[in-house]
Amino acid sequence: MLIYRRFFKNLFLILLVCLFVSACSNPDSKKEISSMSSKSLKQDQRGFVNNTDASVRDQKKQPFEQLEASNRKLVKTAELQLETKKFDKTISALEKSVSSSSGYIESNHISGTSILEKYSRNNSEQSPSRTANYTVRVPSTNLNEFLNNLNKIGNVISKTVSTDDISNQYFDTETRMKSLKIQEDRLLNLLKKAGSLKDILEIEKQLTDVRYEIESLTTTLKSYDSAVNYSTINLFINEVSSITDTTPPKTIGDRIGVTFKQNVDAIVSGFKNTTVFLIGNSLMIIIWFAIIAVGYFITRKAIKKYQL
Repeated sequence: MLIYRRFFKNLFLILLVCLFVSACSNPDSKKEISSMSSKSLKQDQRGFVNNTDASVRDQKKQPFEQLEASNRKLVKTAELQLETKKFDKTISALEKSVSSSSGYIESNHISGTSILEKYSRNNSEQSPSRTANYTVRVPSTNLNEFLNNLNKIGNVISKTVSTDDISNQYFDTETRMKSLKIQEDRLLNLLKKAGSLKDILEIEKQLTDVRYEIESLTTTLKSYDSAVNYSTINLFINEVSSITDTTPPKTIGDRIGVTFKQNVDAIVSGFKNTTVFLIGNSLMIIIWFAIIAVGYFITRKAIKKYQL
């Protein structure tokens, strides 16, 4: 009996040693252990993407149409046409008004010849009066005050003010950027947990793509903010010799008065233009008058001699 007990005891010990050696040398076990971190990482990434998409969907359900007026993103643009008899003073007053409204001139262009100068030229009818094109940006809170001041520096012929509501585009972009920043933070956490070079490279590639989108959306939001905070005003200023009456006549008497005034203005303007032309070209007129007079006397003398 003692011999049998020793035999089974030794046999049991041998079997335990064989099982231990077999478990340590099993290749499937090694593969399973090495793939655990990769599988866990991919599961974390899938769960993170699903959570991020869900958060984006939830935020997009916000009722933009129900936003209060103070929270809406409104872009205001104005376009005005002015005329003035004092071109230089109007331009100076305009630039001062822009400065006092805490705005700035985005672009401007002035062309043409002043009315006083163009009549001194022989081709005065081909010399256009001065015109100015200005693109001005002023804070949206000062827009109405700035537009009212324009009535003081020139005669406003036409005015158009338009408003574009970009609330949906703005908050969609803002929501998308917030979700991308959450995605960036989670990718950084996954990067810390990554155990293999392949996982690190894959996460870094995703991080690069996410950061590129964040930069692009940041630029878009800055552009939106600039358009909302600063209104754009396009101005067209013309120099004229007489101011246009933009008030329509109400009665027959008013119409007669307007027509009579226009005729008087035309006669006065014609007289002024003739005076400027005669005085401005007096030297040339005298020379031509002398040539014509000499020619006349020579021709008359020749005719009398021929008749004799």
